[in-house]
Amino acid sequence: MAEEEKPSEDLVEKAKADKQAAKGPAGRVTLFIRQVINELSKVTRPTNKELIRYTWTVLAFVAVMMVIISVLDWAFFSVIGFIFTP
Repeated sequence: MAEEEKPSEDLVEKAKADKQAAKGPAGRVTLFIRQVINELSKVTRPTNKELIRYTWTVLAFVAVMMVIISVLDWAFFSVIGFIFTP
């Protein structure tokens, strides 16, 4: 299991200073964009092999759910048809 990152005091102080510096609307938007770019730089991207495996996993899950919902739909339709058919 990965250890949780705890923000260092420097990071907290830098965030407070950035927030204080960005008082106007344009400053807040700029601060937001800088923070988004900073967070996106931390993202790890899957390898090609992992991406293909995840794609097939999702497609298989969706196919199984479609079958389950189709069977339930058919069962409810049959029960309702049996109840309301004279």
